[in-house]
Amino acid sequence: MAESVEKKSVYLFAGEDSFSAFEKSQLWKHRFLEKYGDLNCLSYYGEDLTASEFQTAIESYPFLSEKKLLMVQDFLAEGSTDDQKAVADLIDGVPDYCVVVFFEHKKPDARNALYKKLVKVGQVENYEMKSGVMLNRWIVERAAKKSLRLENRDAELMAELVGPNLWNMANEIDKLAIYLNGAPVTQKIIEDVVSINLASSIFKLTDYLGEKRLKESIRTLEILVNSGEEIIGMIFMLVRHFRIMAQVKDLAEKGERAPDIAKKIKEHPFVVSKIFAQCRGFSDRQIREIYQMLLDVDSGFKTGRIKISTNDHSELVRELEVMVGKICL
Repeated sequence: MAESVEKKSVYLFAGEDSFSAFEKSQLWKHRFLEKYGDLNCLSYYGEDLTASEFQTAIESYPFLSEKKLLMVQDFLAEGSTDDQKAVADLIDGVPDYCVVVFFEHKKPDARNALYKKLVKVGQVENYEMKSGVMLNRWIVERAAKKSLRLENRDAELMAELVGPNLWNMANEIDKLAIYLNGAPVTQKIIEDVVSINLASSIFKLTDYLGEKRLKESIRTLEILVNSGEEIIGMIFMLVRHFRIMAQVKDLAEKGERAPDIAKKIKEHPFVVSKIFAQCRGFSDRQIREIYQMLLDVDSGFKTGRIKISTNDHSELVRELEVMVGKICL
């Protein structure tokens, strides 16, 4: 019979979607303050927290209250290894009157001693990045809180322009709500007001290219070109994207998993996992051909074959549209 473990009032909110993790931690804080006031709510940050301070905090009784709350931010990412191990040992002694909430901006290392202890005796909530229907629903609900009514097609456009980073998305929704000031939303206004996330749009373009969806690929390319970003920077990111894809595809076909590939090529696990999925839409030959076409475009404007100026990128845009047509047809 498995040994039962006494669960403590200790929580960890973390994950790739750090915005949702942060909001959950703030919800706990808000509800505590409503019920018990602010005299027994203590906040600590990363490397500033020591194990001795943590021990003192959990062992001291609440002041004129039944409970006290400790909010600990980014300690698993920034605290010293020795302090983390010591805090892990102290977790077993957290008294009933004390609630401890850990929040991390980054996804914790599962090998971390404190993380293991929190999984064992606390409650860990891991927030994954939202995508597809889940992301669209979040956008609609978030907008409604700002008295902004978005249809599903509006949410899809927002997701396409901004990407899955909810910190950015929340800012763009706030900006849109202020701009409209109660007026109805149109897709034209969204395109004019919302700031485009270049990396997310490139992922979207790559998805469409892999599915050979010409119309959507051309539209996304237009959004990228009209985003106000330096078009040369956009070309650089496209070249980099398909260079990483070539590496990921090669290692995937050798049986490597996405997390191992990320370590091997020293790229962010989230980026590699996304590209790992995209690889299924391209053969080795297609990836090499696209990469070469992008290099040709890159060398074209550098050598003067493709003429560009500060105010005129039309030749370069035509080259990219021709490239997109070749890939999709």
